[in-house]
Amino acid sequence: MSFGGKKFRSRKQQLAYEASLAGRYKRSLSKHPFLYFGLPFCATIALGSIWLSSFTAIKYERSDRKVQELNEEDILKMKNSQREFDIKEEYYRLQGLSEEDWEPVRVTRLKDESENVW
Repeated sequence: MSFGGKKFRSRKQQLAYEASLAGRYKRSLSKHPFLYFGLPFCATIALGSIWLSSFTAIKYERSDRKVQELNEEDILKMKNSQREFDIKEEYYRLQGLSEEDWEPVRVTRLKDESENVW
């Protein structure tokens, strides 16, 4: 059996509670729930969004500084500084064949290990 959330108050305590700010708010909240709960909640969300928009603006301004428009001089400098492309050279570089000559060496087996020869 569970007890309700309603707190027991004597008649004198109940009158004092109803006269207090909390009592008046509770009575108003039960009559007009959106006006006393929903509207302040929505206003807090909207004002928080407006206040936080300055922080998001800083984030996007920072990313905009990284991406800049190039002028013609910069493009010409980039084209002149590029190395020439040779497909064979790139193939060997990607294969790692140009680094050095090497030979595969068989790993020595343990005493009782099989050779796994098919």
